[in-house]
Amino acid sequence: MNAAIDRFLAYLKDDKGCAQNTLLAYSTDVRQFEQVLSASAGSSVKPEEIKPAMVANYARWLEGQGYRPATVSRKMAASRAFLIYLEQQEGAIPSSTYEVLHPPPAPRTMPHTLSREEVYRLIDAPSQTGTPRGLRDAAILGVLYVGGLRASEAVASNLQDVDLAGGKFLRDGGEPTALNLGVALDPMHAYLRAGRPYLLKDEKEQALFLNLRGKRLSRQGLWLVVKRWAAAEGFDADISPHTLRHSLIRHLLDDGKSKRDIQHMLGLSSPNAIRVTAR
Repeated sequence: MNAAIDRFLAYLKDDKGCAQNTLLAYSTDVRQFEQVLSASAGSSVKPEEIKPAMVANYARWLEGQGYRPATVSRKMAASRAFLIYLEQQEGAIPSSTYEVLHPPPAPRTMPHTLSREEVYRLIDAPSQTGTPRGLRDAAILGVLYVGGLRASEAVASNLQDVDLAGGKFLRDGGEPTALNLGVALDPMHAYLRAGRPYLLKDEKEQALFLNLRGKRLSRQGLWLVVKRWAAAEGFDADISPHTLRHSLIRHLLDDGKSKRDIQHMLGLSSPNAIRVTAR
């Protein structure tokens, strides 16, 4: 069995291009699979000796070890991948051997949210620098929150999407929606007055948010903006643009907005897509 595991890992590396960390995880889980089967049989088990009942017993053993559901799912998936390899690449076992192994679905986690005070603190932090980059970052954080924008939507926005006089921002989704800038109004005004003009290199550039080279900010660049200021303010490492989106949803629900209203505002396919942590 150990020789077959070695061939399986070589297959993952050479044919599938798996990274070293992935190979290490597979190795750990599949070797544990082999050890449990051999211990149950009382001796080392050969690949062709593996039976569905043995695999089913392994699944029950895993579930009785107190592992988290995600860990059980990962270990079962690794063992199933090994058994599929034995069937398809080495012809050592029939498919019925692994059909009894069904990894449980990973639990659906609720998204993390920030309080209103934390959001305001996050938006305010970069504006205190007074630099073009800081003013841009404050405007980004503000519009991500008030619009509940996805990162891709924010970086795709253009100058004409902002109406400072009316305090509006055009969210251009399947159904364009004019959103109140609210707490993002002052940061956006400061950015367009004293931030963007200093970042601009080409007068023809229409992107709202510019990088330091005067080009449209990338999605990765926007994520780094959120991560940078979340870290500066001492927030959890998992803060992302989605955190601001889910925080807005939480606050709108707290204010009495219906899920249907929020669905329309954010351009969601269904109100059932709205998930937030409970207070």
